[in-house]
Amino acid sequence: MPFLDVLDEAFDFTAPDVLAAQDAGWFADSPLGPLVLRHAEAQELLRDRRLDHGGDGYLQRNGITAGPIHDWWVPMIVNRDGADHRRLRGLVGRSFTPRTVDLLRPFIRATAGTLADAIDDSGETEFVGAFADRLPLAVMSELLGVPASDHEVFSVWSSDIGLIFALAADGTTAARVERAVAELDGYIDTLIDEKARRPADDLISRMVAAWHDDETVTRAELRNLLVTLVFGAHDNTRHQISNALVSFAEHPAQWTLLREHPDLAARAVGEVMRWRPSAASVFRRAVEDFTFQDLPIAAGTFVTVAVQTAQRDPRAFPGGRSFDITAAREAPLLQFGAGPHYCLGSALAHAQLEEALPILAGRFGQPEITGEVTWRPAIGTHGPDVLPLRLPVWRQEAPGGATVVHRRPTLT
Repeated sequence: MPFLDVLDEAFDFTAPDVLAAQDAGWFADSPLGPLVLRHAEAQELLRDRRLDHGGDGYLQRNGITAGPIHDWWVPMIVNRDGADHRRLRGLVGRSFTPRTVDLLRPFIRATAGTLADAIDDSGETEFVGAFADRLPLAVMSELLGVPASDHEVFSVWSSDIGLIFALAADGTTAARVERAVAELDGYIDTLIDEKARRPADDLISRMVAAWHDDETVTRAELRNLLVTLVFGAHDNTRHQISNALVSFAEHPAQWTLLREHPDLAARAVGEVMRWRPSAASVFRRAVEDFTFQDLPIAAGTFVTVAVQTAQRDPRAFPGGRSFDITAAREAPLLQFGAGPHYCLGSALAHAQLEEALPILAGRFGQPEITGEVTWRPAIGTHGPDVLPLRLPVWRQEAPGGATVVHRRPTLT
């Protein structure tokens, strides 16, 4: 069995040795336990009832047995199963519907256009701060009803909370997550009271109204749901947008193809999520002893799915080790989970990229990475914290020799 050190700062789920391990077998060993490398086995294990989400065990393994992180993480909706999970998901589902996402699309489109306009004419930009962070933050605030004046502090909190999945990678991470959870808890508590007094047309107001009619959900559970929504709606999507631009910078012909065929947007979004997912790995915990194929798994063992590796598995995705936005991929993506725990925010993430990418491709020439990219750890939520890009304004020569600049004037 090969050993892959996923905690190494330089580890890459798509490195040649990782793909060679995938070719050799469906799993490898790692400091975290078994690492699932192939898509079929990953999908099967994500649905296996002999595994749960292991919230308490995950924190214990990282030395956390009490405090703000423990009080948020252990009772979180993703760490609940069965009737308890359905009860909490029902409260969110009554307020956060497909129609909610569709109604947000004009706002997403307008915001993406405004942010693209604000990129300097030189095309030099730090893309995370200029676009990838700001778009989902604005959408989250519009959806939840968070005042624009709080955007900046919300960005720090939700970004730091996203480090929960990388506790094992850095000994200083826990302090950042704990501070963010504690501050968000207090903020959301105040917001619940404000929306109860003065409801508006936003998700928090609707959830507070539904909560008043639902005696099975406590205030602490409502607060926990809202804190989870904040980081889920912002941090994962900002990394996915940045990952998309990295992917296109590495494959400039695909960027040109998207500009020329904006109708490929939905397929392009599926491809960037497959190729470089923001959830590069997910884990589950065995609740009993069992053997999966040829691997004995003891109760309490954590099984990590190497999502990014499995989503390049040519057994599930023919030609899957190439980035191709025209390819019809039939196998499901893994980063959103499976079964009853399939991510509620998947549709919102898709909508943001489907609206944003054609706008960026239509305004700018091929993206080019111009400096050092600093990355989140490979495990958990993965993407750039800093992404220096050159996004030159796209100029097209029209008949007669005139030049057409595909960009609106900067908005003021």
